[in-house]
Amino acid sequence: MGMKRNTIRLVIQNKIDKWLDSIDDKALVQKIRRNIIVSGGCITSMLSGEKVNDYDVYFTALDVAESVALYYSRQYAALPENVEEAAKGWMPEVRRETRPNIKGVDEERVMISIKSAGVAGEDSSNFEIPQEFQEHEAEMIATGITDIEELADKLSRTKKPSYRPVFFSENAITLSDKIQLIIRFAGTPEEIHKNFDYLHCTCYYETKQQKLVLPPEALESIMSKSLMYNGSMYPLASLFRIRKFIKRGWRITAGQMLKIIWQLNEVDLTDKAILREQLIGVDLTYMYELINELANTKEHIDSTYVATLVDRIFEY
Repeated sequence: MGMKRNTIRLVIQNKIDKWLDSIDDKALVQKIRRNIIVSGGCITSMLSGEKVNDYDVYFTALDVAESVALYYSRQYAALPENVEEAAKGWMPEVRRETRPNIKGVDEERVMISIKSAGVAGEDSSNFEIPQEFQEHEAEMIATGITDIEELADKLSRTKKPSYRPVFFSENAITLSDKIQLIIRFAGTPEEIHKNFDYLHCTCYYETKQQKLVLPPEALESIMSKSLMYNGSMYPLASLFRIRKFIKRGWRITAGQMLKIIWQLNEVDLTDKAILREQLIGVDLTYMYELINELANTKEHIDSTYVATLVDRIFEY
């Protein structure tokens, strides 16, 4: 069963408070608290009675997004396990750039660059220490620990800090404990949502006023589990995202798909910079090898060339 409005508001605010408590720069905390909104799939999940995968945090001002990115890049570089990578210059580097979007409008953006592979982060096997003791049966045997309380003490001493940076991409920073900081877009809720693809993602919570906003169009989409395309800076990503929603029981009409295809038709994918931007919108880790190949080729990019690369790089 889905949550009520007030419950959702309290859950999100509690999550944000815990995250902000983990930041040791109190001036930054005050700046963040006045300038963030939480939007995207988490509110849809709570309204639908489903598990929340993560809480997407957006910033209302570009300088706040930059300050947060700098804070977590420094924190990540200071971790003992990252000393070797830091010495090689492989740590996340935060910078501002002006880039044209798919509409041909120049945007000032905060971006994260990682020289080694385009992304940086913990090994996925180390993201979280499992909570169930039975999952540690092999460890107990290997270490000679036979007492549950002794194992619990060992885990408490080795557990990593909450809300630590675990993954960086060009557009976002993922923290442990289900927080994702989006630096790709900044502005008012209305400005940010102009870049969202599907209407059901446009519900949002504003921390400054502790206000939860549930647009009627978004609620209609959620109740009917119908994907309603709102336009996007990443129509290619929107096309890929349909697969995920179909698996979750959502549906989409041919008309809505046509809207995506029509917008994608207006995007010049033969332009390397634009194609790279669209592929990053899909998933940088998944598309990195393809992006790298396209960046280094002197070949003309057409459907035949891309098809050849895809067949070579991706598994069926």
